[in-house]
Amino acid sequence: MAKDVLVTETLSEQMIKAGAKLIERLDAANAEIKSAFWLFLSEEKTWKLVLASPLVGSEGPRDFYKKVVSTNQLSTDEEETISLNDVGVANTDNQIVELMKIAISTDDGISGIRFSRNTINGMFIEDSYIYRSRS
Repeated sequence: MAKDVLVTETLSEQMIKAGAKLIERLDAANAEIKSAFWLFLSEEKTWKLVLASPLVGSEGPRDFYKKVVSTNQLSTDEEETISLNDVGVANTDNQIVELMKIAISTDDGISGIRFSRNTINGMFIEDSYIYRSRS
């Protein structure tokens, strides 16, 4: 049985690796991930893995969360999964997803871009770690 990654106020290497593995599994499941990034929520003092896909709009967030759960269950014993409480799903037209695409554009692969203490179109981003950000 895989164990959940402990999400804390500090973005850990373990969180970064677990996020990348989840995105790889979602890619294999044809989840159409267009944007994926850890976002620091300063009011809650925690990180949230944001996954944006057009399937959230067409199939609904509940079905997409089910896809996340099923791909998490595909992890091996050595891999660690991210609790569903630490994952947020969004349609590709979500405001924060759109802002991230303005700031940084990546290819279809998994990047590793730290984006901290920046303002995009008047919105302050305390901290984020971007795996993918594309149209």
